[in-house]
Amino acid sequence: MKRYILLLVLLGSFKCFNQMPIMVTPGEIQPVSIQYGFLPDLGGTEITNYRIDLNMARPVGKSIIGFNIGYQYYDFVFDESTNVIDLTTYENMHVARVGLSFIRPLKNSWGLMLMGGTSLMSNLGNGVGSEDFVFNSIGAVTKRWGNFDRNTVLMLGVLYGTQLGEPTILPAVSLRQKLNEHWSYSLGLPITGINYSINDRHLFTASLMPEGLFGNNSNEVAVEGNRILTNTKLQFNGINASLAYRLKFAKNLALTVRGGFVPAATLKVLDDESEEIYDLDPGSGAYFRVGLNLVLNRKQLNKNKKSDDDEQ
Repeated sequence: MKRYILLLVLLGSFKCFNQMPIMVTPGEIQPVSIQYGFLPDLGGTEITNYRIDLNMARPVGKSIIGFNIGYQYYDFVFDESTNVIDLTTYENMHVARVGLSFIRPLKNSWGLMLMGGTSLMSNLGNGVGSEDFVFNSIGAVTKRWGNFDRNTVLMLGVLYGTQLGEPTILPAVSLRQKLNEHWSYSLGLPITGINYSINDRHLFTASLMPEGLFGNNSNEVAVEGNRILTNTKLQFNGINASLAYRLKFAKNLALTVRGGFVPAATLKVLDDESEEIYDLDPGSGAYFRVGLNLVLNRKQLNKNKKSDDDEQ
């Protein structure tokens, strides 16, 4: 039982880096998450976002093999006209993700975590090509102290993805601690946050996390200088600062509402060599999100935590 609980905690930590769901607390897994988001005014641009994520995992010997797929749709309404470029073909962006994960406990409460996948980020204007895909990956080791009631997990690793817009390598470093049945927190990159759980039904979260889009425009686009370009990019990214409330209204279903602010966001068009064509200079803006999550395993773990303590 001890090994099973450790694997679930590691998988929950992994999900934070991979899919960045609305909120994840120690000991929980969210196989299904559906989101709607609306940012009414980001420097004159309105952004609507829809997202669904599916996550599955299966123990294989001492390890866990995970599989996740997701789809995200961005609808941009640009309240701006420019002679530099026609923004029409950048209004709708699709993001489809597929990933595999491998988690294995090691000796002395150490763990190994690997993930690799690909994301299609495109307006799908001229079919699907190689420029529409972005590779993403994580490699990390973890160290765990404590039991189910109170524990600390340190993660050290490297990730590659679009959290900051253009694909780049970033450190994956975090310290996660469950202080007691009510409080838990995470410090590091890419997620920093604090959770307060009143009881099994009510959860509050404050968090900071980066979110990025590097969408390919496969249409031909005319730009200044009478140039015609293909495979230009729409780069959108920022740091989401937010407060969220989650209500578990059924045994395994939860509704989450989130209000947040994106300071100093980036929204620009790049050419096929990632050189800037046009900067929309979006500034900052507030957003709202609502999500429906399927939540599993927390009650099961609570029932078995005494067995976990006994084994230690």
